[in-house]
Amino acid sequence: MESESNTKPITLLAHYLRPYRGRVVGLTLLLLAGIALQLIAPQVIRRFLDTASNSRDAAALTTISALFFVVVLGQKTLSMLTTYLTEDLGWAATNDLRGNLAAHVLRLDMGFHKLRTPGELIERIDSEVGNMAEYFSELVTAVFANAILVIGVIVLLFLEAWPAGLIALAYAVIILVFLRAIQNRVVHLYGAISQATADLFGFLEERLTGTEDIRGNGGEAYVMTRLYPLLHTYEALRTRTYTFGAFTGSFSDFLFAVTEAAMLAYGAYAFLQGRMTIGTVFLLLSYVVLMSQPVNEVRRHIGDMQRALANIRRVGEFFAIDPERSQAGTAQLSSVAPTVTFDSVTFAYKDRRPGETDDAGEEAPSPVVLSDVSFIVPAGRVLGILGRTGSGKTTLSRLLFRLYEPDEGAIELDGMDVEAVSLDELRSHVGLVTQDVQLFAATVRDNLTLFRHLDSTMPPIPDAQIVDALATLGLEDWYGSLPEGLDTQLGANGQGLSAGQAQLLALTRVFLRDPQVVVLDEASSRLDPATEHLLEQAIDRLLDGRTGLVIAHRLQTVQRADGILVLEQGRVVEHGARMDLMADPDSTFYRLLQTGLEEVLI
Repeated sequence: MESESNTKPITLLAHYLRPYRGRVVGLTLLLLAGIALQLIAPQVIRRFLDTASNSRDAAALTTISALFFVVVLGQKTLSMLTTYLTEDLGWAATNDLRGNLAAHVLRLDMGFHKLRTPGELIERIDSEVGNMAEYFSELVTAVFANAILVIGVIVLLFLEAWPAGLIALAYAVIILVFLRAIQNRVVHLYGAISQATADLFGFLEERLTGTEDIRGNGGEAYVMTRLYPLLHTYEALRTRTYTFGAFTGSFSDFLFAVTEAAMLAYGAYAFLQGRMTIGTVFLLLSYVVLMSQPVNEVRRHIGDMQRALANIRRVGEFFAIDPERSQAGTAQLSSVAPTVTFDSVTFAYKDRRPGETDDAGEEAPSPVVLSDVSFIVPAGRVLGILGRTGSGKTTLSRLLFRLYEPDEGAIELDGMDVEAVSLDELRSHVGLVTQDVQLFAATVRDNLTLFRHLDSTMPPIPDAQIVDALATLGLEDWYGSLPEGLDTQLGANGQGLSAGQAQLLALTRVFLRDPQVVVLDEASSRLDPATEHLLEQAIDRLLDGRTGLVIAHRLQTVQRADGILVLEQGRVVEHGARMDLMADPDSTFYRLLQTGLEEVLI
């Protein structure tokens, strides 16, 4: 497949139009037929005027009138079909692009997503690609088709009279040079507008999501202070755009008026000299008007086209970003619980945008989160990971799941570096449950299987298997309380469910995938008392026979662990068997038990 990072509009469109080449050929034939009819119509009128002024043959005039009606009707019909097919083809091709872009963004590392708000990504993937569909339509109708029409008009005018052809050619050249001269400025302007729109939408999306926290802590004034500069930037760019559009429109109208006057003057002179009929004079003026229509069409839509050009470049910027993670490892993992090894792992989040500086104005490096971390979790055993907030506990789970890559060191499963394994293979063997569970506005079935029935590459999970998984995790009563069983509709973000019930769904999701390694990232830190005992039983069954890493603040959660790892500021301060550490009064874990985990670690 050609490189997606090529931002040239023609190249990009050609790549995505290739699967629709048959429809492209049909559309091209329709365009050419419509243009031919547009060029024929003034010729028919000339014939009518000359016949009326010379012979006044009623039968001939009737025939010519009928012919003109057929030509115009055919041209309008073809124009309607062309418009429909152009829009349909444009959206079909750009929908493929939208899907590829969304898939590419999902493959990018979490560092990429930390630097961009959901609103910005939605703007880039949906709105800007949608503008590209409009660009395709404008390219076909306002550039390709109209260019052929203008060339046809100039050629016919030269055939009629070379001075008329020169007037039309001069008009076309001046307009072309003018539009070419302003292209780069317009592209830059619309690129800035697209970025300002993405920044504004991203800001609003984040703040509206956090409305409760903002209002609860009196942050409205701060939000509005941040919002005003974004609105000012957007408004200033829009004003510049409208002003620039008014200037280009005025210049185009003035140039057309001059061209029409010149053509009328030449036609009048030739008519008075007896070298041209009244029908031919009308033909010259008709062709000038016909020529001005595509020029005005290009001018009116130049903003849309330049915006789409800017969007293509911005979309190309996303395609040009390569994932830091290798996607195509070939190593295969065994189907039994593996030994997990962290060997001298060091890592720092690269969460600064290029060129971003600190308060001192210097581009300081990102702080190290994990430093020379080494430990081993034997196959089928559970490691409890403890530490204060910010000590690097969650980072361990992200590195094992390959949401990020370590800067130094290696992570291994049964001695095999996880970087040698494809992401799909790794994530089919490693299950991750966090305290923040993402639920969708869909049925219980779809939330548990994550819409697997829509994946043609994998067989759907039978309902009986889902029910058995719920029973295995001790969730029969909870499942029995659902009004419509697996068809029960859930609200977005778990609306109507407690935090504990949402965690139960997350555990069942992982259980259905049957991973060999399970990572629980503070999965029991937000449980309500009514479901805490039930979920603890489910966790025990989920970890049975699997290698587990349990990140926790709660004492009961780590009681199931075979080993304990204590982190402090990204370094391992203690690692050993839980029972041994419990019996050692000098161990950090012993002091945590005496003091209380919740008081010390939070």
